[in-house]
Amino acid sequence: MIAQDLGVELALAAFRRLMASLQVARTQRGADPWSDCPMTMPQLRALSLIVAAPRGLSSRELAASLGVGASAVTPMVDRLVEHGFVLRHEDPHDRRIARLTATESGSAMLERMIAGKGDVLREALGHLSPEQLQQVTAALDVLSASLSTAKDA
Repeated sequence: MIAQDLGVELALAAFRRLMASLQVARTQRGADPWSDCPMTMPQLRALSLIVAAPRGLSSRELAASLGVGASAVTPMVDRLVEHGFVLRHEDPHDRRIARLTATESGSAMLERMIAGKGDVLREALGHLSPEQLQQVTAALDVLSASLSTAKDA
């Protein structure tokens, strides 16, 4: 294994440790947003994709993004609509296509799920020195830039 591959594997292992630590901390604090989430993981993933699409997604686009067939997406979206997290509306350019957009409630639910980790993470960051905070911030900025570069490529 070359040094770059080893570095990538070490970084991924550190990330997995961080995520496991966050889960333990959230559970210990009784701050697990999953305990009151009315969605399954696939529904939450679908909602996150819909929230991220500024003009909405068609069911076909959602199915392709999830790597499932259109028949699997329909009942999943039905549940999201029933919970008031997603709206179906006619595509303005092609009335045969129903676009899926997130409601304020759906966006808020997704934000609450993300913030569940953020509260614990905020507390942990509060224990770091200014120098350590600067290192963490720089590392996250580098990772963000790398993701943006990869997306644009």
